[in-house]
Amino acid sequence: MRMWYSGFRFLWQYHPVLLFLLWEGRNCQEQTEDLPGFTIEAPAEVTVQRGLCVLIPCNFTVGPGYNLTKDAIGIWYKGHLGGPVAASTVSSRFPDTTNRRFIFTGKVSAGDCSFSISDAQPGDTDQYYFRLEGPLKINYLHIQPNVSVTDLKEPDISPTKYLTAGEEVTVTCTAPTHCPGLSPTFTWEGSVNTENTQNNTLRHQDGTVTYWSNITFTPSLSDHFSSLTCTVTYKHESATTSITLNVEWFTIEAPAEVTVQRGLCVLIPCNFIIGPGYNLTKDAIGIWYKGRDSGPVAASTDSSQFPDTTNGRFIFTGKVSAGDCSFSISDAQPGDTDQNHFRLVDRDPLKMTYISLFKTGPIPVLNSCLEFFKTWLSAPLSITGSWTKYGATLWGPSRAASCNSLCERT
Repeated sequence: MRMWYSGFRFLWQYHPVLLFLLWEGRNCQEQTEDLPGFTIEAPAEVTVQRGLCVLIPCNFTVGPGYNLTKDAIGIWYKGHLGGPVAASTVSSRFPDTTNRRFIFTGKVSAGDCSFSISDAQPGDTDQYYFRLEGPLKINYLHIQPNVSVTDLKEPDISPTKYLTAGEEVTVTCTAPTHCPGLSPTFTWEGSVNTENTQNNTLRHQDGTVTYWSNITFTPSLSDHFSSLTCTVTYKHESATTSITLNVEWFTIEAPAEVTVQRGLCVLIPCNFIIGPGYNLTKDAIGIWYKGRDSGPVAASTDSSQFPDTTNGRFIFTGKVSAGDCSFSISDAQPGDTDQNHFRLVDRDPLKMTYISLFKTGPIPVLNSCLEFFKTWLSAPLSITGSWTKYGATLWGPSRAASCNSLCERT
């Protein structure tokens, strides 16, 4: 260990050695032992964000013939001419010049010279050296941690992927610190509802802490391209980050409940809209599926990929390229009672399933199309499905007349 004692003669005598020590002091390695047994281990470079904290681990030894007593004192000094910033004892000799931002955390008698910095400020940027006082007075110069205070990082917001209009989403803002006892304040701002927030703290086994805030909201079409901002505020510092909401709208209009009589028919009107950034091509295909796990019952194209499983009773009547997903059911059977959902398939990457639309309800036994339409039109359709993106459009006599023609043909 290279060291120096107080006294001009010693400084003069070992001046070349001191220059050598200062030159090599930036290397994070164990002290070279010019005086056997005197070593110090500490990081040569330390980085901390402004307003946050850092723990600087440090261990030292003394040479043979020396013992660390309970009266031994450890002191950290800033720079070559600066005063003490942290000491292992409370004494008027070592006044608190940092408002307790620098704390000596180690146990000197155990050879621990660790210290911490909290609420780091730009003026803390400097080299620091450790001094041992007691029966033995030594400055350890070989390794002098160089502390750099950087700008506060922005908090992290996730997820940043596309959102869907009408679908609830939770977004998380994570603070750029793991300092215990430095719980920040989170503030959310944006066009969405910012009232439903929850702040969280997770303590890890190594003593560090993660702080984050969740905001839950349901985006609408008007929120597309709007900003969502999270601000994290500490004692003297704050950091802000914003994301731009990309709200997709794959909306569909169709009745939630449809009732048809056994043996008769119904035309189910349907229109859909695709989200921004997508365009339907002539190759777009619409498919209606029965239930969650059943196969297709009607498709907008004749293909072996979509075999006719209903003997032509389910017909896709809409024009997909125009956003029309209507279909009809003729000669309705009790087995047709189920929930149906629409799927749109176009060139990659556009593949979208519109789920939870409606189910065809109970099928009463009536004798004629006329009686069916009187019964059907007199009872409003109930909207009871699970809706995530859309409302429903119900239809009147003009649609019924269209279906009446189908009935006459069956």
